[in-house]
Parts: sequence; structure tokens; C-alpha cells
Amino acid sequence: MTLSILFRNCCVTYLLLLNQNCFAFSPHLTQTTSSFVTRTRLSVNGDDSSANNSLAISEEKTQLFSAFAALSLPDQYDAVLTGLCAKLLDDNKSNNLDKHALQDPMQLVQEMNEKNIPASPRSLMALVDSTVKTQDAPTMAAVLSLCRRNRQGIAQYGAQQADLLLLPATPTTTVKCPDGTVKTRRERLQSVDAVPSDNRVEETTAALAFGTFLAVCTTANVLGMSDITPLTNVLLCGAISVGVVDNFYDILTQATQWAAKEMNKDDWKLPAKDTLPLGLGSGKWTGNVVRGLTRLLTVDAERESKCEAAALYAAYVLGLPCFAFRPNAYESSVLVVESIQKESPVDSLLTSSGILRMLVWLMAPVAMERAFYPQLIMSDPREAAGFLDRLEELPELAKSPDLWWRNNPQEREDLLQWAYAEADVLLRTNRPQVTEMAQRLTGGAATVGDCVAVMENW
Repeated sequence: MTLSILFRNCCVTYLLLLNQNCFAFSPHLTQTTSSFVTRTRLSVNGDDSSANNSLAISEEKTQLFSAFAALSLPDQYDAVLTGLCAKLLDDNKSNNLDKHALQDPMQLVQEMNEKNIPASPRSLMALVDSTVKTQDAPTMAAVLSLCRRNRQGIAQYGAQQADLLLLPATPTTTVKCPDGTVKTRRERLQSVDAVPSDNRVEETTAALAFGTFLAVCTTANVLGMSDITPLTNVLLCGAISVGVVDNFYDILTQATQWAAKEMNKDDWKLPAKDTLPLGLGSGKWTGNVVRGLTRLLTVDAERESKCEAAALYAAYVLGLPCFAFRPNAYESSVLVVESIQKESPVDSLLTSSGILRMLVWLMAPVAMERAFYPQLIMSDPREAAGFLDRLEELPELAKSPDLWWRNNPQEREDLLQWAYAEADVLLRTNRPQVTEMAQRLTGGAATVGDCVAVMENW
């Protein structure tokens, strides 16, 4: 098919879209040759003459033919690729897009690679967003592989895999740390933070129990239950007093010292915290209630966006085709299993490097949230341990030597702490990009493609 006929077919498609008041390619695209671009000929249930008669193209609309013909060959390919992806993205019925719907865009990118035609950032962003809708990791891996081979394609996907420090084989094995020092595995783990603990079940339960207690006491007062009102008032006042003393004793001490100084009362002095009965003042008794209430009442879009940006960044630069904003143990284990299947486009993750990359991805939101907040609310460090549990429970991996931490609790604990430390280093080193991604996500309109643009510096 000649280049002039290619222009004609593309322009006829555009004209149909103008008639339909939308900017997306008609779904009635039929395959006529092995080349994708030549397959954009429109089927209009008749020959060319009847199609022209039915469309009744005016002289004004024929300007579109010449406008498209005036584009360079890379711009023509780019326009078609962007239009195909826009069609997939605008199809509201395809919230879970069938992976076979990406066949045409993928074949077009393949043809562009063969002809050394660069794709624009706009079209690549649209292709990534379309692929995300399939929720299929192998498809995402195949698409990103095509994009990497494009002349001006993505460059940062998987670019920091080599920067990860693998867990040394033994506690006494030395390794050069990110700060330039040489330490053994044991020494480095002693110098970095431990994996944060998470007691959200206990905290939430305590908060709900306390809320129920307050509701009962308040209801007794409102309904005028004189028989139990004195008791409920005493219990309510006692609970509030214990909560204040247990959690805010340092503030009470400082306030008392300030008041004594202002009023020249040297004898105004509260007892030392360690002398209080039953460990009051340390948060031991009511700390779970306070943390549980914080967890239940906190609504923070910025905090959530930081965690999502950290997860997306870690997955992208470590070469993991899993762009979930909230990584979890189930999705991680599924990806590992898919990676070891025959003819999988995903490189096997059932290796020491692959397992560490998955754990860093799971730990990234935890490291990000802990860097800014004392309590974890949006992220969950238990997902990483759950991922290891799921791998150990898989029948096909029952005798796999790749699960070297099996039946070795200390090795497992070291692996989790090492992954947490690597996630922290990764995010601190690339904080500006992660912060910019979080800011875009906070607005609520950013897509994965927009975040890819940040990571690729487009």
C-alpha cells in the first residue's frame, strides 16, 4: 500500500471521529497487511465509492488529509499510537481491560522499533496507562520491554537494580555500605533501624473498646439513669485522668515548672515519671487507645500519596512490572510464580536478587512513612513477612533451595531488616523525584504515566 493511501486511510478515520465528536480511533479497524499502519483502513460496510458517498466529505474536511500528509513519518506513527491508547483509556466499560486489546498498540511500537522511529513521551505515557488497566504483570513487562527498545523510549525502568546490596551469605561476610564504610552483615544490621513494629489490630481494638465505654457512660448521663450515673461519672473521670497522665505527663511536668517559676512557688513540683505507680506516664496503659484513635480518625491525602509514590518508584527503578500503589503479599507472591513460568516475559524473581527486590518494593511505603511520621497508618510492614510466608506455603516451591531462609528465623529476620534498610537508602537517595510524584498524586488527577514522566525526566 502506497504512502498516499496510508494518508487517506488515516484521514478518513479522523473524519469519522470528528463526526462523532471524540478524539479516538474507530473500533472498526481491520487487518489488511502485516504492517500495523497499513491496517488502519476503515471498514464502512461497502467499497470506497460508497464510503465516500455515505461520509459526504466536504471540501473543508479535506483539509485534514493534507494536514496529516504534512506530518513527518514519526509524527504520523505517534498520532496513531496516541489515538489507539486514548481509545482504550476512554472506554469507561473497560475498567479491567482485556490484555488482547493491547495487541495493536504493541505491534505498532514493535514496527516503530524495527524502523528506528522514536515514540514521544506523550504516546509512551498513554501506552503505560493503557497497560495498567489490564492489571496483568506479564503484559506490563512485555510493553515496558518494547518501550525500552525504542530509540527514545524509557530508560529508568530497572535502572537501579544493580545498586541494591544483596544480603551477604553469612553474618561475618563483609560488604561496602552506601556510606562508604566496610562492615559485616551483622555490623550493618546493628547500625540501621529495625523493621517498625505494627500492632494495628490491638490498637484498633483498644480504641473501639474505649469508644464503646465512653458511649455507655455518656448515654447513661443523657438518659438520666440516676442509679448508675454516679458510677459512670467516676469511671469516666478516672479513665480521662489516667489517659492524660499516661500520655501527657511530660507536658504536665513542664507546665507545672513554668507555673511555679512565674508564681515563685518552689514547692510546686510533680513526682518523677519513674516513681509513678503501675508505670503511668509511659503510655503503657493507654498508648494503644491513643494510637488506635489516631489510626481510626486520620485522613491524610498527602501521607497516603507519599506511600503510593514510594511503592511506585521502587517498583519502576527495580524493574518490577507491578505498578500497584499499595503493594501486598498476595500480589507479590503471584508475580514470583508467574515469573518462573515457561515463556514468561518477566525475568525469574525466584532468586536472591529477585526476592530482595520484591521485599524492597513491599518495604518502600513503610520506609517512606516512617521517615516522616512516628506511627505507621497507611503502610503495613507485615506485608513483607506475609510475602515470605506465602512463598513457603506454595506447593511448587516446597523443596526449592531458593527459599534459603526457610526454617531459619534469624536469617528471615535479617533478610527483612536488610530489605527495609535498602528501601530507606533508595528513597533517601532519590527523595526529590519521589516527593514530586507524591505531590502529583496528592492532586488526585495523576496517573501512572504521569509518574513515569517524572522518573524519566520528561
